[in-house]
Amino acid sequence: MKLYDFHCKGCGCDFEDLVREVSDARCPGCASSDVEKQLSAFAVGGSRGDTPAPSGGCASGSCCGGSCGLN
Repeated sequence: MKLYDFHCKGCGCDFEDLVREVSDARCPGCASSDVEKQLSAFAVGGSRGDTPAPSGGCASGSCCGGSCGLN
């Protein structure tokens, strides 16, 4: 299983999910499977020792029903 960052096209939620296939991902906020894989902080990362910026949060301001912990 792999950890991916996703963006929900339905509610605007950004989240991480551990899935076998990208098609298995579901939004924790609205349970939609209409999600788009995003470039993760680790994929973009910098030099060793850099701490990636936390992912998560929601464009809609709902934080996926509070699952990202930013509320």
